[in-house]
Amino acid sequence: MPICDGARRRRLSPGVSWVLAFLWIVGAVTSAGNSLAGDPTIDMFQAAFLPQSLSIQPGDTVRWVWQRGTHTIASGLPDGAPGTVDEPGAIFEGLVDEFHPTFSHTFSEFQADGFAFFCRQHPNQIGFVQISSGEFSFRVAVVDNVFNPQIVHVFEGDTVRWEHEPMEDDHTVTSGLSSEPSDLPGALFDALSSDALPVFAFQFLKAGEYPYFCRPHEHMGMKGRIHVQKKFVRGDASGEGFVNITDAISILNFLFLGEPARDCRDALDSNDDGVVNLGDPIFTLNFLFLGGVKMPAPYPLPGGDRTDDLLPCR
Repeated sequence: MPICDGARRRRLSPGVSWVLAFLWIVGAVTSAGNSLAGDPTIDMFQAAFLPQSLSIQPGDTVRWVWQRGTHTIASGLPDGAPGTVDEPGAIFEGLVDEFHPTFSHTFSEFQADGFAFFCRQHPNQIGFVQISSGEFSFRVAVVDNVFNPQIVHVFEGDTVRWEHEPMEDDHTVTSGLSSEPSDLPGALFDALSSDALPVFAFQFLKAGEYPYFCRPHEHMGMKGRIHVQKKFVRGDASGEGFVNITDAISILNFLFLGEPARDCRDALDSNDDGVVNLGDPIFTLNFLFLGGVKMPAPYPLPGGDRTDDLLPCR
């Protein structure tokens, strides 16, 4: 029978209906526990935050936990300018004391400069939450007439840095398969790598495969390749940028009905165990409806999976 989700409809066969009912039973019995278990925590003492600063991922929830004293946690700075993220209490504010032992806030948006916070009762107590952009930089050594490593796997938004080893010959980092005009050499980048210009960096914003070579040493096989995968939201089997019950249904249809799935198996791996199986829709349903463990990164914003598995996202 059809299941409606707004204007969208997903077919769910009788076979999958009983599987879904089974998942609800299993989920009710084996709920993965409390989403608070892994939340970053800041302990509130009479005259100090511990730790005073945190670095988290977009979508993480920070908990301020009472230890001593009375505190009102407010975002911003005591003298922050109105209309900015530093305006006192503009983003969050909450009481932490003996009768209100915890206050939490979910940082769902990236802010390049991070978020300051302070205690209204003790304005000299100022802390800081830094949000990771989720983007990484990868090094390729230009040495002994080779690119090392020759093959690099990254995600959209990541940067590759080619670093010239001292006392090496001059090289180039030139996009394309070869110097043949039909291969469009240098169409994307064409940089000298030498003692005078030892570092070249390029940010890859679009998924795909990017071959490159060294012009002077092409005949010696001095070539490399960058594989750029798409960013994704974990658990988003439908590719719509968010997670709901239809994503669990999509995974079930893929597993049991042979229906096609998006070409991003990593998104279907809801529990991030490196495989797509029955545990993934169970995990998704627990997360959505039973207060189970929160979805592993990347979630809720698109990002890359930096864990070691063989699931691609093209």
